[in-house]
Amino acid sequence: MKNNKLFVAIIVALIIGVALGGYVHYNTSPEFIKSFSTNIKLLGTIFIRLIQMIIAPLVFSTLVVGIAKMGDMKMVGRVGGRAMGWFITASLTSLVIGCVVVNVMKPGEGLNIEMDSSSAQDLLKNQASLTLEHFITHMIPKSVFESFATNEILQIVVFSIFFGVALAAYGSKGEMITKALDKIAHVVLIMVGYVMWTAPLGVLGTISAAVATYGFGIFAMYVKYLIAFVIGILILWIVLLFV
Repeated sequence: MKNNKLFVAIIVALIIGVALGGYVHYNTSPEFIKSFSTNIKLLGTIFIRLIQMIIAPLVFSTLVVGIAKMGDMKMVGRVGGRAMGWFITASLTSLVIGCVVVNVMKPGEGLNIEMDSSSAQDLLKNQASLTLEHFITHMIPKSVFESFATNEILQIVVFSIFFGVALAAYGSKGEMITKALDKIAHVVLIMVGYVMWTAPLGVLGTISAAVATYGFGIFAMYVKYLIAFVIGILILWIVLLFV
């Protein structure tokens, strides 16, 4: 029931955002449009930052507790191997789908939208310098506190696996730590529920800013993205069905 209410709230926020953004775009001055878009977009920024805030503690607490409660190292190895297999398969399939969809459907083509390309340039530079050595050094944290501070999820996963295995090997003496982390995991999951209820505000802010800035023509790009997303999900589901 709660999930249905959240879904309805997101749809309502989407409709309100489109209507509000359309009104601002077609009935106000360019100066007001710029100010409106900048300010209301903060709602989406707040939602994204709240999500980023809970990722690290959620991953750490749930992984450590899950591994520590298994106890049997052989079971940990089997589950870890299967999880890694699913992760690699899903990642490779997603990359292939993304490459095909971008080259065939070309979402966003023909739209004259000014965007900040600094992030894309940084990504291209990092891609050019990506080597096996760079990947390994990036995967293994030199400081777990730095990993948590910068939200390096892969490094947090590696540390969590080692910590969980060590905690399981510690036996009954480590049960107090396991129980404490289990309670932390439950608290963080409650926080996730709270954060998800800010999703309608994030949708409202993001869609209002986009429509207010570019008008209803922005949906030409979103339709292509939606079609590409649906096709990608179907292909990924079919591939994983036979793994």
